[in-house]
Amino acid sequence: MKKNRSTVIVVILLALVSLYFLLFKSGFSTIGEKDNEFAVKDTGSITKIFIANKANQSVTLTRVSKGEWMVNNHFPVRSDCMNTLLYTINMVTVKSVIDPRSWNTVIKNLAAVATKIEIYEGDKRVKVYYVGQETADELGTFMLLAHANTEENYKQPYVTYIPGFDGYLTTRYFIKESDWRDRTVFQYYPYDLKSVSVNYPGADSSFRITIAGKNQFLLDNPRTGQKAAIPFDTTAVKQYLTYYQSVSWEVTAPVEKEDSIINTPPLAVMQVEDAKGKITTVKLFHRLAVEHQQEKYNIKYQYDPDRMFALVNGKDFVLVQYFVFGKMLQPASYFFR
Repeated sequence: MKKNRSTVIVVILLALVSLYFLLFKSGFSTIGEKDNEFAVKDTGSITKIFIANKANQSVTLTRVSKGEWMVNNHFPVRSDCMNTLLYTINMVTVKSVIDPRSWNTVIKNLAAVATKIEIYEGDKRVKVYYVGQETADELGTFMLLAHANTEENYKQPYVTYIPGFDGYLTTRYFIKESDWRDRTVFQYYPYDLKSVSVNYPGADSSFRITIAGKNQFLLDNPRTGQKAAIPFDTTAVKQYLTYYQSVSWEVTAPVEKEDSIINTPPLAVMQVEDAKGKITTVKLFHRLAVEHQQEKYNIKYQYDPDRMFALVNGKDFVLVQYFVFGKMLQPASYFFR
């Protein structure tokens, strides 16, 4: 009798385990659709992604052509961030269900801090879900799916992840427009350029390079128009022009400092005209060294040795690195043998 009872108990337990994994694998909901399908397999069909948080902040990413996206219909999107987001949308999958003992806590946290994601194909919204915080081991992310049409939340949250990636996904769904926008200042091959000039106010080391043809360059002073009096090194010119192939600013600068900075004499003014006539102007300004930098490298600095302010085309006030821009701030003598 006892043996039969043990057998029945084992059979029931196995049935319950089988049912659990069946439901977990296929997903279930009171709405009648699967509640664990977070991924969009064909990211090439996605035309718009809307991201919003509980602070009523939001950002809209819109595809304008193949491989080209706009943020809030104002600025081109950073390709590295966009590729990461699309990869995440494509690969995100369920890692486990929520431990029943922590279910209420997870739901409360999702209600308080989750980021809402809406994904569109054409004008049709195909996916809505909420991205919460990371798990305790930082190897999973709490997520909750909602019905794409009604936005009614499914009841079951899940721990999600990307197979092969050790980390959580929350930080990939960010809101700030300035973090999404493309930061490219210059992106030219040498013969895509018409001219490049660097003007140093108050110094006699300014120069302008004009590309007249293949291996044909003119060198003069942009303030006086005076041509180089002695032969210059065309190899040095060609090497210098390669520095403009991929140049970006680092982050936006504090707006409250803009007026006081741009009204001071610039360190240098760079002007680039491409072969199509587009002109890009960058004014560079010293940035005062903060206290912990004043003795950096065992040298007392008045100005930040790593970064400077820049005003791009008279509208974008940003921080740039000397590591990126420094090689372009050469004197005219750089081009002479």
